[in-house]
Amino acid sequence: MKNAIILTLLSSVVAVGSARLSGEQQPVVAALSISVRSAEAYNIKGNIRLEIQIENVGSESLVVWRHPGWGVGRMNVRVLDSSGKEVFTTFLADEIPPPPRENDFIVLEGGEFFGNHLSEVATHFVNTPGTYDIFVEYTNPLPEEYLRKSSQLPHLPIWSRERGTIVSNRIRIDVTK
Repeated sequence: MKNAIILTLLSSVVAVGSARLSGEQQPVVAALSISVRSAEAYNIKGNIRLEIQIENVGSESLVVWRHPGWGVGRMNVRVLDSSGKEVFTTFLADEIPPPPRENDFIVLEGGEFFGNHLSEVATHFVNTPGTYDIFVEYTNPLPEEYLRKSSQLPHLPIWSRERGTIVSNRIRIDVTK
C-alpha cells in the first residue's frame, strides 16, 4: 500500500513535468504591486518622507508610467487617524503630470521594481500630532488606447487605467509637536 501511494505521487510529478516539457504554456500574468515605507516618528513642523515602490510581481514584462504624480486618480496617499477615520487637510495634492512621452515609461521584467521618495510638509498629510496609518493607492489615469496612439511603446502589456487601482501596505507613524 505504501509503495502504491509513492508510485502514484511520482506518476503525478512526472505527468506535470512532461506537460511542461511538451510545450504546454503556463499562464502569463501581468501584475503590479505597490508598497510604502517610512520612518516611524515625525514632527508636525517637519516633513514626512515616504518611500514608494512599484514592483512587477507578475511573470511577464510590463510597461509602467514612470511619473505616477501625487493626487487623487494617480498616486493617492491616504491617511487614517487612530480611530480609523480618514484625515483630510486643507492641502490639495494636484500635481498635473506632463503629457506622456516614450521616455516617461519603463519596462519592468518580472520581479523588477522602481520607486521614488515623496517628502512633504507634515501638515499636507495630517492636521494635528497623533498616531496615523498611511497607505498609497496607484492608478494610471491614462487609457491604453490613448497611450498606444500617442506613444511608440513596446508591444508589451501596459499598466493603464483599465487595469484598475492597486493598494499598498499600511504603515504606522507618530507625529509629535
